[in-house]
Formats: sequence, C-alpha cells, structure tokens
Amino acid sequence: MSVVLRVREYRSIAEARKDLVSFQLPNLPPAVLLYGTVIMAEGKVSELLPLSYEARDLDGKAYSGRRGGRDALLIVLPHIDALSGPLPERDSILTRCINLYSFGGNIDVPLPRGRLSADRTLVMGILNVTPDSFSDGGRYPDVEAAFARAERMVQEGADIIDVGGESTRPGWQPISAEEELSRIIPVVRRIASSLDVPVSVDTMKPEVARAAMEAGASIINDVNGLRNEGMLSAVKETGAAAVVMHMRGTPQDMHAEVDASAYFDVISDVMWYLNGRIEAAKAAGIPSERLIVDPGLGFGKSFEHNIELLRRCREVRCLGAPMLIGASRKRFIGQLTERLPEQRLGGSVGAAVMAAVNGASIVRVHDVDATVQALRVADALLRGHNT
Repeated sequence: MSVVLRVREYRSIAEARKDLVSFQLPNLPPAVLLYGTVIMAEGKVSELLPLSYEARDLDGKAYSGRRGGRDALLIVLPHIDALSGPLPERDSILTRCINLYSFGGNIDVPLPRGRLSADRTLVMGILNVTPDSFSDGGRYPDVEAAFARAERMVQEGADIIDVGGESTRPGWQPISAEEELSRIIPVVRRIASSLDVPVSVDTMKPEVARAAMEAGASIINDVNGLRNEGMLSAVKETGAAAVVMHMRGTPQDMHAEVDASAYFDVISDVMWYLNGRIEAAKAAGIPSERLIVDPGLGFGKSFEHNIELLRRCREVRCLGAPMLIGASRKRFIGQLTERLPEQRLGGSVGAAVMAAVNGASIVRVHDVDATVQALRVADALLRGHNT
C-alpha cells in the first residue's frame, strides 16, 4: 500500500500546532485536532482521494497538505470513544485504522509448528551466545550454560527465547556465517528439542536463518529488516515468522550519532520504512500474518527519538502487524537513570510496561522474571485479566 495511516493523539496545543505547520495548514485552529479523532494519511494522491470521501461519510473533514515531501491528508472525525468497542469496519480504511490503534494489541501469528497467539503482552527472553554483546556478552560460553539460561527464563515466564550469535552493539565487528552458525545452531537445537517454547533467532544472514529453522527455530528476528539478498526467500521457503525491524542506514553505520534532523518525523519515517518492508515481503510471497514489526529503539535514533518512539509507538499498530518493542537495558535508559547496563532493571521494566500500555504485543527483555510480574499487573489493569 502506498499510503500510510495512523491515529494521532495530542498532549498539548503546541503538539497540535506543530503538526498543522508540518501539513502546511497553519491557519487551522489547533483546538480542532484536540477534540476530534485525528488520522494522518500520507502517500499517493490517487489513494488519498477516496479517504477524503470516507471522512465525509463518517461526518468528518479532510484537509489536504504536503508533509515530508509527500502528499498528505489530515483527517478529523467526530470524537470516537474507544470504550464503546471496535467500530463496524464496513470495508472502511479509516475505521480499520482506528480499530487497530485502539484494539490491535493481541497477537495471532502462524508458526511452522503451532501458532503464537495471545490476548496479553508476550515476553521474549534474550539469550546472547556472543562474547561481546553490550550487556551480557560471554556469560553463556557453551551449549549447556546457554540451555540452562533458556530453561530458567521459561520457568520465569518467557513466551519466546531469542537466540543471538552476532552482537550489534556500538563498535561491533561482523562475523562470518560459519562462526555465527557454530555459536547458535547447537543452542537452538538443544532448546527446541527440550523446551516447549518457540525459538527466535536474531540474525541478518539468510544461510543462518535457514539452518536455524532446520534446527527447530520458528521465528527470524532481523534487525536489517529482511534487506539482505536471499533473506526474503529464506523466510518464505522455511515458513518462518519474521520480526522486521527499522534501522536507519546500514548495519555498519546504524550507531552513528544522529540528531533531530535525521528524521522529518521519527514515527512517520519509521512507519514508512516498515510499510515498505511489509510490502516487499508480501511481494516475495510471505503472508502478512507471519510478520511482526519492531520500530528499532536504539538503532539509528537519538535519545529524543527513542523517547518519542516509546511514547507514541501505539501509532505503529496502524500498519496492521503485531508490534515488538526492545528497550531492555538500552543506552537511552542509562541516560535517564545514570546506570550501567546491568544496573538498568528498574528502567527496563518501566519501559516494558509503557510498551505494553502503548500497544506492544511482545517485549524483548533480559530480565524475564521482573518483567513478567510487572506485565501481569499491567495487563490486568489494561485488559481486565484476572490471572
């Protein structure tokens, strides 16, 4: 789809005024945006025009503009109370967008063996079998140590184990496929054969993805967004589910210093990238229901970008895919708390809870036990769970 839509909620007049300026609509009173349901649509004029008719049918108004070099509509509908439940979609793109924003947190993703399905926030436990990861490198030097850690995380409540064999920390050095395979395949095979939990593999290499799936993995978690040659084919042919992450630039320069000018609007730019990767996957024959999106906290973002993404990541749900958030122990948490990576438990749990509040289907974490406890409380409050 060459149009990206998202619901936008405002905290202040200043935020609304900033968007009106960015849409080249400075004379529209900001209060108009504060007291309605606002949908932003950017893309091709041919696909924007029907949305203006839909807005009229829903007793709303659509204002044409230009934003970030793209044609755009700022759609204002009468205020819609999400407490009344999902809207009847009636083949309406706008009501589907609103329903995804308000109610799109559940997950139901087919796996090669079974499904990843839940009406709560799932926890993905991080298992790095690397000597140089930023937080826990070198802690699990052999298969049995790695398996013991995976077993412990499952006992603590992890729903998925994510095995990584190549660090992507600042200053990382790429390793060969052979070295990555030697690190992860014995671990994947051991976990998949012994624990009743889906295994995800954090890799950018199609040959590693294929071998991991043969060893029993179910999910490919690719920080490079399935961009490497052969990765789309590997996902399609193995039946894997795939986490598609946003990264600014390339793996080699993703940790370069960025400032506010790196993005026109970090939410909009991230969503356009992810939408493009979803379309590329669909064109390659991968069913969209096998895709999970990750806005990529810490990958080519400044401190301010990370905060804005975490605060507004619910907008990403409008893409129609379940959303994964990985904030655990990251640098922006250290900047907020003035703590070293291994001392960021409280900040990481706080970020995981906010991710759940803001619509994440999965959180990727180092500290499973504390996160599971916090999310049980958060989900009970958010979704009315009794257990």
